Amino acid sequence: MDSAILLDILLFSNQEVHTVDTFPDENANSGPRTLRRGLQVLRCLQENAQTGLSVTQLARITGLQRPTIYRLLSALIEDGFARSIPGTKRFMAAGAPSPSTAQRDPRIELALPAMQKLAAITGDAVFLVVQDKHESISLWREIGPYPVQILATFAGKRQPLGVGSGGLALLARLDDESVEEIIALNSKVLEQYGGMSPREMRQLVQNTRTRGYSVVGNYAVRGALGVGCALCDGKGKPLLAISVTAITERMPASRQREIAGLIQEGLRGIADKL
Repeated sequence: MDSAILLDILLFSNQEVHTVDTFPDENANSGPRTLRRGLQVLRCLQENAQTGLSVTQLARITGLQRPTIYRLLSALIEDGFARSIPGTKRFMAAGAPSPSTAQRDPRIELALPAMQKLAAITGDAVFLVVQDKHESISLWREIGPYPVQILATFAGKRQPLGVGSGGLALLARLDDESVEEIIALNSKVLEQYGGMSPREMRQLVQNTRTRGYSVVGNYAVRGALGVGCALCDGKGKPLLAISVTAITERMPASRQREIAGLIQEGLRGIADKL
């Protein structure tokens, strides 16, 4: 995926949320145009309901830039009009305007109270991330009340395991052989994420193991820094990770440690429910 997949900056003003797109092909005041483009993407997904479409295919059909496609998909997924197809990089239109609780991954229900508490306390964006082979998948996102948010990912987004703080927390809990296998599988695409190399990924894994939590900045999204922790089962296998992402200026080392402690507290609460 493109290293500049998505950079949504949300400004909260008078209890309204305004999305400012940082890409040049969009304008903050182009509401009708954005709506038409969103409907265009949704129509394409509906017309290809059996197979779904990848971002590249959507860009080819609609003539829109890939960053714009990602941003529109983020909104469609978050409001229940589209969803990612598990095990692929394709998306499809949802069968109903919003998924029922029964349709959601059960890990979302387990983690949601802790995520909502974290978002309220930190003021920042909180993400639930799981592993799928050599990739990470974001299952859910909670947005805190701080006026400026950098949303590094969205529900359904996939990326190489380890380039984000949640994925790195998961990767670091695997055995050395599995880590090397995953890094090798992702080696050709790592450079797309802030110029990351396999050597840097190994160092990040080691840092995470030493520190006890992951810290990733300026790789998946410029200007963003995330802190993540993983929850493992009784055999040490990682089940899920929760991460908190904020603008880099809000994440000095002292706050990183504080947030890691809050995440770990939330994960202990989740573990008690298992």
